[in-house]
Amino acid sequence: MSRYPLDRRQFLTLTLKLFLAPLLVNTAPWRAHAGPETRRTAYDVDVGVLWDAMTFHLPGALEEAVDRAAGRYEIKAVGQGSKIQNRVESRGMLVDGRWAPLEATSWFLVAGRETRSQTLYDYDRRRIEYHFKGETFFLRRLRVADDVLTIPPGLHVDDVITTVLNYADGRWPPQPDGSYQTHVVRRQRPEKEGPDDVSQAYRAEIVPLAMKVASEPETGKAAASLDLTRFSSWAKERQPARVIFGPDRRPESITASLILGTSITIRFRGHA
Repeated sequence: MSRYPLDRRQFLTLTLKLFLAPLLVNTAPWRAHAGPETRRTAYDVDVGVLWDAMTFHLPGALEEAVDRAAGRYEIKAVGQGSKIQNRVESRGMLVDGRWAPLEATSWFLVAGRETRSQTLYDYDRRRIEYHFKGETFFLRRLRVADDVLTIPPGLHVDDVITTVLNYADGRWPPQPDGSYQTHVVRRQRPEKEGPDDVSQAYRAEIVPLAMKVASEPETGKAAASLDLTRFSSWAKERQPARVIFGPDRRPESITASLILGTSITIRFRGHA
């Protein structure tokens, strides 16, 4: 049993979590290090809802410690703005040559709506413990999930932090078509779930996550498209999120256009 039931996220929580993850990892392609690599970096998140009828600005700072020699990492991001706050943490280790999460927690507060989550990974027993509790944005309806999953043999499971760590370190091999595919844990939801739809009970599930990377014709920079429709009822069909990478495989900007005139933009502000 976990120490306390945290929750994951629907609209802003999962979306911000997916988008903040690249900002939590400021690593160049893999190389040996004598000790932990530490870094503190600032970020800005801008959110507009209902065609900017409501706007939120979230400045924050992230701290990371990645010890490649010991095969361990600890990363956290904390931000606070007007009517919006966040705290995201992840710790993990190398498993079969790839970064794998041990514990991932998140907390978001948006216009008084709170969402918390906690996911614990036990690779010896091949199990994942998942806890989620969050309010929908408009009607403030409650979604709660507490579940335990079995990790199928041979399946690598990431969280949003390790997907970026593995990509930045070159530990996430592409598929023959050039795409990157892995698996993550999410709250199970109906295919046509609306932003305020709720069910009596929720389970967790392990689902595929795919990222397609291509070179931008204008700049030559690597750009990734990320389909969020499996993860958020606010995501638009055939309008994936867009991530622009720098030459060191670190994201420079992240943008997404969601339903109901909602937009999210994340930018770096250099070292804090």
